[in-house]
Amino acid sequence: MENSEPAPAPPATAAEKSAAVELFELCTALLLGLGATLGSIASYQGGLWSGISVEKYGESARVTTESADEGTFADSKIASDNHIRIQAIQLLARARSLPKGEERNLVLDQASELFVREFTTEAYESLELPEEAREKYDKDRRLIVIPEKELFDAGDLDFDRNYYNRMYQKKKKLAGEASDLFDEGRHANDAGDEFALVGVYFTLSLFFAGLGLVFRTRVRWAFFALGTTVLIGATIFMARLEWT
Repeated sequence: MENSEPAPAPPATAAEKSAAVELFELCTALLLGLGATLGSIASYQGGLWSGISVEKYGESARVTTESADEGTFADSKIASDNHIRIQAIQLLARARSLPKGEERNLVLDQASELFVREFTTEAYESLELPEEAREKYDKDRRLIVIPEKELFDAGDLDFDRNYYNRMYQKKKKLAGEASDLFDEGRHANDAGDEFALVGVYFTLSLFFAGLGLVFRTRVRWAFFALGTTVLIGATIFMARLEWT
């Protein structure tokens, strides 16, 4: 009994070849359309993040300038307080050398006036001067003479650390806000870069899908599969990113 060999498959007809080509072209068109659409979405998101980044960087620069201005203003107030304090110390030193009488009282009154009228609130409180004298002056603009003992006690004190912290408090607050805004801008810039990278992946998927149109053999499906794989991976990656 002779061994029977399987009959060879009949060659594909022209209609079957045409149907296969049309199926591949349809799948490729869908892949190209989907890739282009998702790439546009990635580009749009990247543009939004870039805009946010520029806005945050600009706001950070503005607040940084305000912080520097506040620091300069604080420096001028500190310099003024120190100058007034030196003048007051000189008056108090003179008062110590004078006997009790009208001239001595006049010198002490001048020292009181410097403390009450010219000192900043932070400096006044730092030298532990009586609050009622400053409150009375702030209320009706009438000077109340600070008692002699409290004047001399204030003359022996120097501005403490809390005084300088209060003077630079607004500057430090604005500097912190500027730093936070800069960090937000950098975060937005990084997010925009990630969407830009996704756009590159979608472009690669379009490249592989389009390359398959050049071939007329089954190898074109390999390029189609590669383009599909890249598209799916890029879509998953984009879905896990932070969106605006």
